[in-house]
Amino acid sequence: MAGRRRHVLVAVVVFVLLCAAAAAALALCAAPAPAFDGWTHDGADTCASCHDGRPLSDQTCTAFCHGSHYKSFPGKQCWSCHVPGADTAPLSAPSSACSQGCHLWNQALRDYSIPSTHGALPHDGAAGYGKTCLDCHQTSISIGDPGGSPHHSGVVTPPPTCAGCHNGVYAVAQVTHDGNPCTSCHTGMDLPPVPVTCNKCHPAATFGTPDCLKCHPGQVHNTKPQPMSCSNCHGDAYKQHAGKVACLTCHTGIAALHHGQSQTTTQKDCRSCHAKKHAGKNVPQSKCATCHKGTGTGAAATAQHSAAVTKSYVCSTCHAQKLHATALGSGITSCGTCHRGKYHAGQKTPGNSVCLRCHASSARHANGYACALCHRSAVHNVRPALIRIRP
Repeated sequence: MAGRRRHVLVAVVVFVLLCAAAAAALALCAAPAPAFDGWTHDGADTCASCHDGRPLSDQTCTAFCHGSHYKSFPGKQCWSCHVPGADTAPLSAPSSACSQGCHLWNQALRDYSIPSTHGALPHDGAAGYGKTCLDCHQTSISIGDPGGSPHHSGVVTPPPTCAGCHNGVYAVAQVTHDGNPCTSCHTGMDLPPVPVTCNKCHPAATFGTPDCLKCHPGQVHNTKPQPMSCSNCHGDAYKQHAGKVACLTCHTGIAALHHGQSQTTTQKDCRSCHAKKHAGKNVPQSKCATCHKGTGTGAAATAQHSAAVTKSYVCSTCHAQKLHATALGSGITSCGTCHRGKYHAGQKTPGNSVCLRCHASSARHANGYACALCHRSAVHNVRPALIRIRP
C-alpha cells in the first residue's frame, strides 16, 4: 500500500516538471504577436494611439485626431461607415457613399439591403431625370467639406422636401390638398391608391368607394378644393332658375347620388318657394308650367332650368269662359283686356270703367250701377244679346 502511494506521488511530480519545462520553452521561443496590417489607421503611429486601454467610442476618434464637431449617425459609430484601414475615397464620390451597407441596392432582389420606402424606383418618374442619390439626399456641402455632411451631425438625416423638385423647374409644381402635407396621401413617394387613400378623410359611409379621380381630378392638388360644378357633367344647357337659384337649392341628396349611396335625389316643387294663389285658391303644382316656361332650348325650355321665365297667362287651361263679344268684333284678344288685376292677386269682377272703355255711350245709362248687375250673362259671351226691359 505504501509502495503504491509512492508511485503516484512520483508520477505527479514528473507531470508538473514536464509542464513547467514546456512553458519555459514556449516563453523563450515565442515571437511578439504580429499586428494586422489591414487594420492600421492613417496617422496612427502605434496601437496605443487609439487603444488607450478603454473600449473604443466616437470620442476615441474625435478626441485625438478628428474635431469634436464630428458626431456619428444615430445608432451607428464612426467605424460603421469608416472601417479602420479602409480607403475613404469612395465615400466622396456621388452616390457611391450611399451604396454602402446601409443603402445598398440589390439588383437581383429589386430591393435595398435595409428596408426602404422607395420601391422598385427611387421615385415615380425620377429615373427619367437621371437623378442620383445625392441629387435628392445631400450628404455633404462639398467633397472638400466632410464636416458639412448630415451624417456627421449626430442627428437623423432629414428626407428631401417635395418642393425641392416640384418647383416648376425639375418637376411640375404642385400645391397641397386642402393644406394637408404631401405625405398624408403619398406614402413612399408613389401615387396613392384611390379611393382607399381618399377614404381616410372622406369616409366611405358618406362618400362611397367610387373612383374619386374620375370626377375630382382637379381637386387633388388644390389648397381649397371645391365640389365640381353641375355643368361639368350636365353641360351649359341647364341654367340656374331665374338666373339666380343654385341647382342645389332645388335638387337635394346630390352628394349621396353621385357617390353611389342613393339611387334617387329629392327635388323640390315650385310651391316649395312660390306659395302662390289665384282667385283665392292655391295654384296646383301641375298648373305652374302652363303659364311659366323657359326661354331657352332643350333643358332650358322648362322654367326650372331657364335663366328667364315667361309669364304667359293661359287662362283657358283652367277656365272655360269665352272672351266677350268676339263674334261681334269686339277686338278683345285676352282675358287681361278686362281682368287687369295681377294673376296671383285676388281677382275682382271688372268695374264700370273697364266696360265703358268700349261702351262709352252707356255711361249715363249706368247711372252709378255696376254694368254686370244687369249684363252678367253677357260678360263671357261671344255673342251677347240686348237685354229687353219691360215697360
